[in-house]
Amino acid sequence: MLPRRILAPVVAAAVLLPVLICVLLGVARLLAAMQDAAGAAAVDRVALAAAVLWIVVLVVLVIAAGLEMIARPLPPPRDEADGEE
Repeated sequence: MLPRRILAPVVAAAVLLPVLICVLLGVARLLAAMQDAAGAAAVDRVALAAAVLWIVVLVVLVIAAGLEMIARPLPPPRDEADGEE
């Protein structure tokens, strides 16, 4: 089982990174509308880096969920003959 001190920041990043990406893209469009092409390009690059980081975080969450499922003990098998009489 993964410790909560590792899993909590990953879940928080998975939730907050899309918000950050949207804000950055909005700022980039605002800069482009103000004819600041260099600033818009720089903020676009930062948004792209945040998007790549978000994909990595999502992959880590999927792997963590898989590890959690593997670590759980299997429930005992139900005997189907007990239910029928």
